[in-house]
Amino acid sequence: MLEKTVGLDTLPTTPPNYLKSYARAMWQKIVPFLNSTKVVKTPDRAMVEALCINYQVLRESYDAINENGIQTEIIKSVQNSSGEIIAHDKQGFKPNPALKSIDSASVKINSLGSQLGLSPSARAQLTALDVDDDATNVADILGGGDNDF
Repeated sequence: MLEKTVGLDTLPTTPPNYLKSYARAMWQKIVPFLNSTKVVKTPDRAMVEALCINYQVLRESYDAINENGIQTEIIKSVQNSSGEIIAHDKQGFKPNPALKSIDSASVKINSLGSQLGLSPSARAQLTALDVDDDATNVADILGGGDNDF
C-alpha cells in the first residue's frame, strides 16, 4: 500500500487559515504524526480537516456546557388578559443542546480518527504494513516478548 502513495505529497504542517482555535491546535498536533506514518497524504486533507473541525465543535460544545450547565430549566411566563406577566411557572428541565453536538462530534472524531490511523487498532494495522514477512510471531512484530506487564 505504501508504494501506491509514493508520488503523493504529505500534508502541510501549517493549518489552513480558516481553521481556528481548537481545530488549528488539533491540526498542529496530529499532522506531524500523520505525515510520519507515510500513509496519509494530500488527498486525505479533507478528512483531516473534518476531524479538526469536529474537534472544534466538541470543545466549543463542552465549553457551552461548562458555562450553561448540562440542562436548563424550562420556565413559562403566565400573562393576564392585558398581556402583563404575572407569574413564571417552572415546567421542568431540558437538556443543553450542546450535548447532542458533543455526541455527534465524538462519533465523527472516532470514525475519522480510525480511518486516519489515530486509534490503537488502526496504528497496529499501520505497523503491520511495515513488518517484514520474516517476522513469525506477535512478540517479534511488537518488539519483543520478554517484558512482563
